[in-house]
Amino acid sequence: MEGRSIPLWIGEKLLSLKILRLHSNKFRGSIPWELSKLKDLQILDLSKNFLSGPIPKSFKFLNSMTVQNKRLESLYPHDGLIFPNEGLDPSISINLVYIPGILLPDSIMIGIKGIVREFKGILSLVNIIDLSCNNLTGGVPIELMSLVGLMSLNLSRNQFTGHIPNKIGVMQSLESLDLSWNHFSGDIPESIVLLTALSFLNLSYNQLSGRIPSGTQLDTFSESSYYKNPKLCGKPLHTTCEAAEHKIRDEEGNSLNDDDFGLFLGMGLGFVVGLWSVLGTLLLKRSWATTYFQFLDKVINNIYVFVNVKVNQWFN
Repeated sequence: MEGRSIPLWIGEKLLSLKILRLHSNKFRGSIPWELSKLKDLQILDLSKNFLSGPIPKSFKFLNSMTVQNKRLESLYPHDGLIFPNEGLDPSISINLVYIPGILLPDSIMIGIKGIVREFKGILSLVNIIDLSCNNLTGGVPIELMSLVGLMSLNLSRNQFTGHIPNKIGVMQSLESLDLSWNHFSGDIPESIVLLTALSFLNLSYNQLSGRIPSGTQLDTFSESSYYKNPKLCGKPLHTTCEAAEHKIRDEEGNSLNDDDFGLFLGMGLGFVVGLWSVLGTLLLKRSWATTYFQFLDKVINNIYVFVNVKVNQWFN
């Protein structure tokens, strides 16, 4: 199925779909926005394909992923079944689709936090997006931050660029966040400390910089969570931020020195201009010069007399 794209009919005909796993299919092209029509979708796995282009901003309409603290309910209602790809294109590995009529056990194997785990009986609480191992580009759309019920977000091993969204802290249901092996740059947002449920974090192999935020769950992660970001500093890395701080202070010092130089230069120029204004006037007006020097001689004489009087009083 070389060169095939994700079928649009999935988003147009399977509107009750709750789990869609299309991993390891060699799909190409972009992620169709039609998948955003799956309002009940809770698990979306498009990993290990050859998908390209950006994450659709329309993912904000995946309503089931926008709900926090959902109640425990069966993922499979009595009028529905999630079943392997039966009666559909055999070349497409669609692991789970929704078909009305039958009930199956509430259990599935899902890759999360770097390992494959079995979820049984609590699938209604699970919201997962896995887009890893593709060729997706662009930044993480701010619209994705509206999926506040998302438990796991895996965007690793793509070609994403730009900054980690500053609003990442609003996704407080996140337990697993993997952004590794991309081209993310800039600081790690301070709001990430608000992800108090986070138990797995991987930001390694990016171009992140600055001090690693500290607090709550972040203090529990090891160096491997931030590996191969040469410009990152602070715990748990062995690279301290002192060098960066010294550089900042040095730049500030140079700035101050430049300001001081400008101040002194201005004062010097003012003094020279003022002095030459006086001297020029005296040179041009001989009568003023005579009066000025007579006054200056008188002042000097008075000072001389005053000093002599004080000296004599001191010794007598």
